[in-house]
Amino acid sequence: HGNNELGNLNDIHQIAACCRNYGAIFHSDTVQTMGHSTFDTNILKADFLVGSAHKFHGPKGVGFLYKRADDPIVPFINGGAQETGQRSGTENVAGIVGLARALELARNHHDDNAKHLYKLKSRMIARLQEEITDVVFNGNTLDPELSLNSILSISLPIPEGGIPILNYLDRHNICASGGSACSSHLGSHVLQALGVDFGRSVIRFSFSHLNTPEEIDYTVSKLSALFNPEYVTELVCVQ
Repeated sequence: HGNNELGNLNDIHQIAACCRNYGAIFHSDTVQTMGHSTFDTNILKADFLVGSAHKFHGPKGVGFLYKRADDPIVPFINGGAQETGQRSGTENVAGIVGLARALELARNHHDDNAKHLYKLKSRMIARLQEEITDVVFNGNTLDPELSLNSILSISLPIPEGGIPILNYLDRHNICASGGSACSSHLGSHVLQALGVDFGRSVIRFSFSHLNTPEEIDYTVSKLSALFNPEYVTELVCVQ
């Protein structure tokens, strides 16, 4: 549903309808959007949806699969009768309870959180455009109708002196990634398909309802400083 590198959104209602027309089973990876978007399964005719608790501030290591009652699945772990025989093994009860509570809170505060994330992302886009002339926004990130408010992917030139941007941000207590956290060491097939210039630095920022406008301003100020010749010269000398 939502791409984990760019934040691009797919029209899963249209995809689900197309699959229904051709008798195909439709599974949607909704890990990035579960807890951030609303899903009415009476309207959305997807056969399978998934969620991961840590994406909506629940415990790590626990997730869930939604399936329609008329869609049979073959167990991949056999043995006990847990989860109606579809996945044997002792359940992580504490994790399941934490997931359910986190999803409940995300749903209850959905509207307020969505507005807050939209403001944060919009603020960062505007500040980056003001401070860094050569910034490029990847994917559909500038269109709030076609992208997640929780993800911003940008491309920056390599700073003078070849300073690694991610390491620099980390030293200033700013958490970001070079794309997909689960495959960053392999190179991104998504960015390759978009024709992104790999001679530049691709940075992905993720936003939470716990983030503040002040943190956005701090992050942009540190990025902007990288392209200030006097600051970069001083930084290279210190290194």
